[in-house]
Amino acid sequence: MAAKKNSSKKAQKQAVKYAKQHKKAVAIFVCVVLIILIAAILLIYLFKPAWFKGLFGGNDKPGGPGGETEVEQGDLADINSADLSIHFIDFKNDKAGDCTLIKVGDTEVLIDAGSTQGSAAVIKEYVDKYCTDGKLEYVIATHADQDHIAGMVGTSTKGTYNGILYSYNIGTVIRFTDSNKDLTTQAGNPTLYSRFLTAVDYAVEHEAAAYTALQCWNETDGASKKYYLDAEHKISMNILYNYYYDHKAADENDYSVCMLLTQELADGKQNNYLFTGDLEEKGEQYLVQYNTLPEVELFKAGHHGSPTSSNDCLLSVIKPKHVAVCCCAGTDEYTKTKDNQFPSQAFINRISPYTDAVYCLNVTSDNADGYELLNGDIVFYSKDSALKLWCSNNTTKLKDTDWFKNNRNAASWQ
Repeated sequence: MAAKKNSSKKAQKQAVKYAKQHKKAVAIFVCVVLIILIAAILLIYLFKPAWFKGLFGGNDKPGGPGGETEVEQGDLADINSADLSIHFIDFKNDKAGDCTLIKVGDTEVLIDAGSTQGSAAVIKEYVDKYCTDGKLEYVIATHADQDHIAGMVGTSTKGTYNGILYSYNIGTVIRFTDSNKDLTTQAGNPTLYSRFLTAVDYAVEHEAAAYTALQCWNETDGASKKYYLDAEHKISMNILYNYYYDHKAADENDYSVCMLLTQELADGKQNNYLFTGDLEEKGEQYLVQYNTLPEVELFKAGHHGSPTSSNDCLLSVIKPKHVAVCCCAGTDEYTKTKDNQFPSQAFINRISPYTDAVYCLNVTSDNADGYELLNGDIVFYSKDSALKLWCSNNTTKLKDTDWFKNNRNAASWQ
């Protein structure tokens, strides 16, 4: 026993002696360990913010101390007199697709026009309630997939198309810079992409200006990266830089035009609203790398709430307070794997640490139509600096719907 104690004391003395003789080496070792720990913490914070919150505590629910993100309930009669309104249009079918109307005074912006060519009539019926002069000042086509451009072309009756680009006086078209789509089918007929390009040409022939997103970013050929939507220059539409504007992408979605809508408020603060089309993870990483992105009041969920978009690399920067998902919840249009059907479980996992204020257009159903409304048309609008929400069906959050309770889960929403 005594021998063991002597051995222990001897070891301690040797350790102390070594430390005194090698103070510099010990200090360097300690510094290296600290640097590795700090770097690890930073990486977790940047790329896995939900893990960071779990490791280091803090409120485990979204929306700050109250645990939930709330928005003031709006009124349909208020929307036309709003300073700014953002409308996510329901297509009244069981398909995913995007179509967003932005209205500022007499200025209207339409972003995309899915989900099928037959959706043009539904879109026009909605747009005509707010665009009373027959002019869309700006039309943005984010990328060449059907569920974003089909309604731009519409359907044909005796060679006459009824799509958006044929039906309105268009001021400026801003479109994706590149596409991997073919111009003709195997039978030699024009593809939808080709018909879209023809529709753009038609708009230009009728006095529209047409630019690619890259021309806007570079401000060449008369294009701008910033467009003010009001006379007071308080609300601006800002075309962001996407790496795939001037680099080839394997995935069509990564060509998406990305836009930040910025509203200057009376108190000197800003509201920001972000639209990224169907941008995928690599594109989102580049978007964060090449742009200075603010935290946003509203985010249109990337790629309809797919498992491959709305990643932590983007969400950890923009920290969205409200999210609109443009899809028919539970549609098997693209996959039979239930967890990956829009809005996917992976999307829920990533968005839930930031907000529970997630809204969705409609949901699949066994009824004759194949769908039924969730929120229906979703309208966020700003009046007297207050952000409000009105929906054509209800303003129930996704987490509180029967579909979510039966098909998805989120610990931070419980």
